[in-house]
Amino acid sequence: PHTPAPGARAVAAGVLAVALLLSVGALVGGALQDFLDRMAGVFALVALSVSVMLGLASVFRDVLTPGRRRLAQLLHRAAGLAGVGFLLVHIGVKVAGEEIAASDVLLGSGDLLVDLGSLAAQLFVLALITGLWRGVFATRRWIRPFRMLHGLAYAGWVAGVVHGLGAGRTPAPWVTACYGLCLAASAAALVHRWRRGRRR
Repeated sequence: PHTPAPGARAVAAGVLAVALLLSVGALVGGALQDFLDRMAGVFALVALSVSVMLGLASVFRDVLTPGRRRLAQLLHRAAGLAGVGFLLVHIGVKVAGEEIAASDVLLGSGDLLVDLGSLAAQLFVLALITGLWRGVFATRRWIRPFRMLHGLAYAGWVAGVVHGLGAGRTPAPWVTACYGLCLAASAAALVHRWRRGRRR
């Protein structure tokens, strides 16, 4: 029922994939670079938003059948991987275009909106790592730390939405409204989940 811990080969493949995705952003040029400069962050935020909401929906056993919960979990993981992939490309493009320094991603730049994006990236990478190592946490002793660490993706998502809506191009009103509705619906689902857990 739980994914096993990745082995050495899987870890090495993951590190290589990270390097390749960062290199894509750094090495491309011309029209492709312009497209990725405009759209990689958008793709990352949309995919990560979908991943957060699917992950939240998949815990509602009283709403979804077991089969649909498994499907939601698979889509949650796929969207999360895609989102982090686009996020790495987004960072590579911005660093290559000298819009940010590589150190800004870890140490901050002093610009609040940029730093919110860096915080979101760090928290989503943490969520990805804890998700990949879910099998290690699948015991009574470690399930609470897993939920706390993996749940930091919610804070990362909020930071990412603020970063995406404020740091880039001015979004259309319908885009802002859609993200506002997603945040409100997710907050309501979290409150419902917390209350249900308290009742149990």
